[in-house]
Amino acid sequence: MTKEVVDSAIEGLSDLGYAYDDGTFPALVDTENFRDTSRNTPANLAEALLWKLGKWKVYKKFAANYVSEDSLATKTDVVLFAFARHLKHKDNPIYDQHAMRALWAICGKLTDEEKKKCKSLLFDRKGKWKSVASGGDTIECYELFRRHLDNLVNVEGGPTKGKIDRLLMPLGQAIKKSTDSYEGFCHLCGWQSDG
Repeated sequence: MTKEVVDSAIEGLSDLGYAYDDGTFPALVDTENFRDTSRNTPANLAEALLWKLGKWKVYKKFAANYVSEDSLATKTDVVLFAFARHLKHKDNPIYDQHAMRALWAICGKLTDEEKKKCKSLLFDRKGKWKSVASGGDTIECYELFRRHLDNLVNVEGGPTKGKIDRLLMPLGQAIKKSTDSYEGFCHLCGWQSDG
């Protein structure tokens, strides 16, 4: 996968209406220098909004994951854990269901066992897309995502992680919107469905 292939795919997805939304997701700048200034109650408008949305505990855990180099992801917070890690160190990728779905579709190096974990993460027992990535393989899928993403970007002429992130999110969204089942996903990818 070269930088040119990624750029072309980003452009093609944009032409289809699937583009990285810079208005919704503006550039993250100087995130390595963030500090956790939160207290036991909200101290600014952003924190007050999180409190109102019922996300105060989620925010406090997110801030703790950002600050502590020793924190570990849990099965229920791996996406926010990964984002906190990305903010602290840009070499850590942004990870969510769309990125995982897209990587699964384009990475030809996943083992059969890794593909089973992806299926468990993203599809329910009826073979339909889950509304959010979940299940017993959430942490393992994050680790395999990181490993395979590193392999894609660590090649001569390869894209940066930032550039590939701008591909994976819209590609994952397009795949989910274009297919409604595991069988449809396999067909879209040109794979034999394992049922």
